[in-house]
Amino acid sequence: MMENDVVMDFEDIVPVPVPVGVPLPPTQQGRVLTVLSIDGGGIRGLIPATILAYLEAQLQEIDGPDARLADYFDMIAGTSTGGLIAAMLSAPGKDKRPLFAAKDITQFYLDNGPHIFPQKRVWVPIPGWVESARNTLGRGPKYDGKFLHEKIESLLPEVRVADTLSNLVVPAFDVKRMQPILFSTLEAEREAHKNARLADICIATSAAPTYLPAHSFETRGSDGEPHEFQLIDGGVAANNPTMAAMSLLTREMLRLRRQLVGDKDVHLVRGDVVEDNNNNNPTTDAMKAMIAAEKRQGVEPSVYRNILVLSIGTGNAMQTEMYTAADCNKWNLLNWLTNDGFSPLIDFFSNASADMVDIHAEVLFELLGCENNYLRIQTDKLKGETALVDCTTKQNMNYLIEIGKSLLMEKVKRVKMETGVYEPVAHGSTNEVALKELARKLSKERMLRPTTRG
Repeated sequence: MMENDVVMDFEDIVPVPVPVGVPLPPTQQGRVLTVLSIDGGGIRGLIPATILAYLEAQLQEIDGPDARLADYFDMIAGTSTGGLIAAMLSAPGKDKRPLFAAKDITQFYLDNGPHIFPQKRVWVPIPGWVESARNTLGRGPKYDGKFLHEKIESLLPEVRVADTLSNLVVPAFDVKRMQPILFSTLEAEREAHKNARLADICIATSAAPTYLPAHSFETRGSDGEPHEFQLIDGGVAANNPTMAAMSLLTREMLRLRRQLVGDKDVHLVRGDVVEDNNNNNPTTDAMKAMIAAEKRQGVEPSVYRNILVLSIGTGNAMQTEMYTAADCNKWNLLNWLTNDGFSPLIDFFSNASADMVDIHAEVLFELLGCENNYLRIQTDKLKGETALVDCTTKQNMNYLIEIGKSLLMEKVKRVKMETGVYEPVAHGSTNEVALKELARKLSKERMLRPTTRG
């Protein structure tokens, strides 16, 4: 997030100050659409919590001590532990202000992590593979989830998705329907059956297979009919929810555009408005047609070019060359589920999902000439206990906080499709500098919003 990374020019407009505490107006009224996305990763949520505390502190330096992240992001997306963070940042608390300041989320993990993932005391030395096998072959998940469920219920007793202070997006996976489910504020405001209790959604999105129990609940549609959900962790579908958030935001923009233009076919290809049409791909032609149509109406293109994204990971294990095809060929079902404290099958799925989303986002923003509108902060260097999602010893949790702090000092990185390794961006700044610049842009965008109110 260096210079010239947003299509519009902030400097040409005189900002009008807005009192902190007034939520962002509806998404279609802004000049930039702002998205915060937080990966899943259990106790490793301490890493994004540390980074978010830094960003909120920068915003408070600009706009005062009452500034909260929910005041600046149109959409906050989170999966699993990221979903819990997203809920804490955007759920209304006292005086309709966010339930948690970002700086308090780290303490929440320190206080509650050891009760969510209690560490077993082993008085007689037991080989790691024996302990892993016993956990894997035992009946039910590794943890009963009672403490986590009670804590979430106490924090969010009757809050519903439509009540959040920022538009929320939380993925889960419905095992009965065999399909991913996206709970979002935008949909909850229009579809009664999607307006579930936030507590149910947080419990569901964090129900990691083998770790925590699945969660079922019912909602009611506008016709009063029950709607049943049978859910597990959203990481099964989108451990990195960045593209899920962007897709929902884009779909909402399309819906609003159709509504305002009064043309249900506004998204279709129109040969007379597409210039430089030198290929036969109907999808890219349709995107060009939409941009051309918006230019004729005197507005800037706003599909992805005007979306500003901060995506924060919870870290990946430094597992390069940890396994080989020959190793995999020797594994039985148990080996795929547990190997030296890791769960290869789950790790493969979650790492592949998160990195593919990252790659797709990078390519898309680069295609549209606005690659610096996308900032991803992630590490792939976790080792030993820090790579586990459920190691809640005091020492490990402190290590995770230090990893978050050290990420601020590192150069902005992007994952390479060919190697899967995060490498520094050429001539890029540190993440700390990029977040300071992002805070400046978020503050200016927030002040610009009232100038567009009708």
